[in-house]
Amino acid sequence: MTKTSEKTADRFAKVYGSPGQGARTLGPIRVFWPLVPICLVAGWLLHAALPLPRISTAQAGFFFILLAIALGLFTGWSAKRLRSFLKGAEGEETVARNLSFLPADCTVFNDLQLDVKGPCFDHIVVVPSGIFVIETKNWSGEITFQNGQVLCNGRTPSRPPIKQVKEEAAALLHYLSASGCPEVPVYPVVCFVGNRPQGGLSNIGGVRICTETDLPALFENPLGTSLPGKTLDRITTELARCIENR
Repeated sequence: MTKTSEKTADRFAKVYGSPGQGARTLGPIRVFWPLVPICLVAGWLLHAALPLPRISTAQAGFFFILLAIALGLFTGWSAKRLRSFLKGAEGEETVARNLSFLPADCTVFNDLQLDVKGPCFDHIVVVPSGIFVIETKNWSGEITFQNGQVLCNGRTPSRPPIKQVKEEAAALLHYLSASGCPEVPVYPVVCFVGNRPQGGLSNIGGVRICTETDLPALFENPLGTSLPGKTLDRITTELARCIENR
């Protein structure tokens, strides 16, 4: 690396992890696991039909038809689910790209999981004013808010993002406390990519709502107070250890 590129790198945030990695790797597994029981049933039918059938040929044919219908329905469902996972990964990559241009006193963690049983964080950003837990959503349709909940095209999503990011923030606080890190403020954020919610940058139930274009303003410190450098170093070291030990 040349001195010029080193100076350029020093101007921006330090980044750990690969955005969207979880969605791209675990997404297909979550989508296609039902093929396992389908294949087992198909094998059982073949075994039952040949050479000494435990069921009649007519019965085996009937079950094969049912299996074909199930496979057709599964194919349509899995294609839709897989597109959703890949779209989510694209949204995380967009947010991560914007976060990579934060100032050098910021540290960005993408696709971080603290432990095998804990949640997987889209992005954690450690800045002088605190820690931001960002849940990225790449949704299509009209995004509105009602009774403290996010609606897409008037419907409540299967995984409410406000509840989701609050649980992630609580899990991060618990983990840092158990690891002996100093107590710092943690801010939950839901970031919508390419789709501005009605009301734009806002605060719903203690969760900050924004789009990828709002991110620079999100990390501004209006109070002008900063956490001690040793505190930030301790936290970033602990989170970096989670990435390195995966």
